[in-house]
Amino acid sequence: MGDSRVTRRWVLVGAGTAVLLGAAAVTLPATASADPEDLRTRILAGLPPHVGYAESTGRLGLPEIAALEQVTALFTSVTRLRTRYAGPEAWRVDELTPAGERDTYRLGGREYVWDFGANQLTVVSGETPVRLPRAADLVPSELARRLTSLTRADPVSALPARRVAGFDAAGLRITPADPDTTVGRIDVWCDPASALPLRVEVAARGADQALLFTEFREVSLSTPEITVPTAPPGAGEVTAEAADLAGALRQLDAAPPPPRLAGRDLVPLAEGLPGVGVYGAGVSGFVLVPASRGIAERVIDGAPAAGGTVVDVPVGRAAILTTPLLSVAARGGIRRGGVLVAGTVAPAVLDQALRELPGRRP
Repeated sequence: MGDSRVTRRWVLVGAGTAVLLGAAAVTLPATASADPEDLRTRILAGLPPHVGYAESTGRLGLPEIAALEQVTALFTSVTRLRTRYAGPEAWRVDELTPAGERDTYRLGGREYVWDFGANQLTVVSGETPVRLPRAADLVPSELARRLTSLTRADPVSALPARRVAGFDAAGLRITPADPDTTVGRIDVWCDPASALPLRVEVAARGADQALLFTEFREVSLSTPEITVPTAPPGAGEVTAEAADLAGALRQLDAAPPPPRLAGRDLVPLAEGLPGVGVYGAGVSGFVLVPASRGIAERVIDGAPAAGGTVVDVPVGRAAILTTPLLSVAARGGIRRGGVLVAGTVAPAVLDQALRELPGRRP
């Protein structure tokens, strides 16, 4: 997860030629086409091996949230990514930052995170059903895979082809049907031969401009070799279990998530995470995560200055921060701490969820 603050205008370069003596450039149009439903099915079937460089730009307008600055940066700035993908259990993504890079590997059922700035290698075994977003999620191929999986039942239509990273890319548009989601459209352009996603745009309901878009600038359909990283001399190395997150949550004395919130049923998770709940399906769902009292109170205290709204709840305090695409809320007075609630849903949904949460006076 990165903290790059670079701002740049998104530029898409088309193939073209220019005659001598100042004649105008001629842009060759992309002509690729493919059945959009078939393209979505092929994306869901699995990504082909590839190596590439991509840039993701977020324009969500989120304020910095205490203890979550690296996450909010992913959705409010430019993230530069170098990816090597051999398969779902053999890949590497490097986030390029002004201070160096942060590299995430997946190999042999483990993840390895090399942080150049911190001079530390972290080895993580296992995985949890819920985690914070990270830079690797914004690679165009991975983001397209995740979003098409969340919206597999929503209507899909064809988009005009466009030139992306040297490919004539065929386009598809997914239009979420649930009126409670803030997501208006998800546009994906793919290489029609391999179904490799090359560019993804996500726009809010009723908006023309995409608030999150990611695109390969260069990519090749080759199979990379992924090897286990080793810490260089003098670097730190730590190991952790993904299940350790459950232990940390237990320390918060988190209450079990309610079976239903804001008209949405609790989604069963593969592994129990104390206090964590996922409600609803697809892009109209939201997640409930326990937080320490300090984090919850800092979010609530900072909400008015960031354009947020204070919510009147039966016990404790609460507030909502909204953008056209993402809503984030916090409530204090829940057990010994509080909770954070977030999702691509209308603010009214989170408002209702906050009011329905059972509270206990601290």
